Amino acid sequence: MLATIPRSGTWFLRYAIAFLCHLERGGRVRDRLTRHIVGTPSGPDFDFKRFKGGPLFFVGGTFPADHLFIGHTVCPGFSAPDVQGWTTLTFHVPGYDYFHEGMNYRYTPVDLAPYDYIPVRVKALERAAGHGRGGRITLVYRNPVSQAASYFHYCLRHKDPDYGLLKGRRLGGVSLQDFLFDGGLASYAKMFLSFQAMASKHPALVCLTPYEHLMADPVNVLADILDHLSEQRGKWRWLPQAVSLARLEHLKTIELEIGRSLDGTRKGRGSHMRQGSSTWSEPVTNSKLHRDTIASLRQMGVNTDLFEWPTLAEPAAVA
Repeated sequence: MLATIPRSGTWFLRYAIAFLCHLERGGRVRDRLTRHIVGTPSGPDFDFKRFKGGPLFFVGGTFPADHLFIGHTVCPGFSAPDVQGWTTLTFHVPGYDYFHEGMNYRYTPVDLAPYDYIPVRVKALERAAGHGRGGRITLVYRNPVSQAASYFHYCLRHKDPDYGLLKGRRLGGVSLQDFLFDGGLASYAKMFLSFQAMASKHPALVCLTPYEHLMADPVNVLADILDHLSEQRGKWRWLPQAVSLARLEHLKTIELEIGRSLDGTRKGRGSHMRQGSSTWSEPVTNSKLHRDTIASLRQMGVNTDLFEWPTLAEPAAVA
């Protein structure tokens, strides 16, 4: 299982691993920007229109197991009594906890497979993980202030109206600070605490990886993630090419080609992928906001030493 905090590289990981598996099976991908053919020239093309985003992906032949979950969920095997106060925290929107949101898990969608669905026995998954058995787990997580800034604008433009509300208030009239402290931070902590607890209880099973490390060195950090998940050190021959194909500019070009956002959450032809914007990135560098965030997370039981906090410049003193 490869879990991510929302807005922490989910789609980069989904496509990088999908491209990797496709190339390992002898397929090919045409880079929409360079026009180069990557992979086996005579192999089958990657079918972007059939790529729905899982949350399960067929990885047989590249991984020992046939399926890999890539998405958002509370850590399997986590027991709420293990963390005081965990049950008082709430998710402000759906989507943080796929395996506990009442889906029809007998028909869990699968991408890249010759079939569309497979059953997932969630209770068996929980029991195995709770005893330190079953498949390995990685969480990719982002510094909470940057995550909140990105997720705020993601929710603001989501086609589902539930994402555009925070405790009954329309997000258009909510500041980033209110979004963070009235819902976003508690949601982040609720999900993160489950992985923090399980990584402490079963360190060989559950691995925590900062998003910032992944973005700074995507090939090597993703190789480490894949080594952990596969329980073997793989050569990952096509990994550099797969990471290149999953770059932001290329994915946005693919969205234009297929006429929809890759994650299906945008209205019309809008994209769910954003680059930094001066109109909303300023609060992310606010040192007081970071201090307040750290204090709040610590009160919730989160180990804030696990985060990659940016270096912030303190405001100049006023004479």
